[in-house]
Amino acid sequence: MTKISSSKLLLLAVLISTVSACKELQPVLDKVKPMLEQHAGSSSTGQTSGITANNMIDAIKQALSQGVSDSVNLLSSAKGFSLSDVYHIPLPEQLNKPAKLLRKLGQGKKVDEFETRLNLAAEQSVAKAIPVFTSAIKQMSVDDAMNIMKGNDDAATMYFKGKTEDILRSKFLPIIKSATDQTGLTNSYKSLSQSISRYAPSYGSKLVDIDEYVLGNAMNALFDRIAIEEKLIRDDSAKRGTDLMKSVYGYFSK
Repeated sequence: MTKISSSKLLLLAVLISTVSACKELQPVLDKVKPMLEQHAGSSSTGQTSGITANNMIDAIKQALSQGVSDSVNLLSSAKGFSLSDVYHIPLPEQLNKPAKLLRKLGQGKKVDEFETRLNLAAEQSVAKAIPVFTSAIKQMSVDDAMNIMKGNDDAATMYFKGKTEDILRSKFLPIIKSATDQTGLTNSYKSLSQSISRYAPSYGSKLVDIDEYVLGNAMNALFDRIAIEEKLIRDDSAKRGTDLMKSVYGYFSK
């Protein structure tokens, strides 16, 4: 009999559990079942017959939830953005030249304050992101789960981003707007713009949508961190926070 890898056998088992009610597929399923049963009988762990389609979906959802939680905790910590070598939010590019001139004219404090508040707004908004992401995780299907398990190290994150980014942005934007107001970023930007107009009129007053700017950087940071956490879960059994994650990811990592 042709040898079939453990991961392919598990996927066949999941497929059977999903489509067994379809009469047209019964002849195919009848041929596949003996291979699965033989493999399950020879398995020392017995995990093959114990992992279902729902198990796989639940494990991936748990991994995403854990990745989101760990990412949010890191980025929303005190100065999680501002002191980060990777996620620090710089001035918007169109403000770099006038900001440089303002520093030469002794207005550097306003520039620094604005940049500090950019990062503080991101930290405070990210801290409220978990419910937004959690609601999106619940929509995953069996096919999605199978593709993720067979995919790259960041497959779950890329699925998550592709399926939910637009919805997440629309739900996350009000959180950003609230954070930019509460941290004083909006007023800081107004003050900086006035200084640019006063001290560097030759640069004009280039408008920047601060809320969208913070949103874009915060979302990019979150998805990047979630991808990192996902790879850790795939590669390191110690990062798998539940028994189900250990069982499912452990099987696929063989």
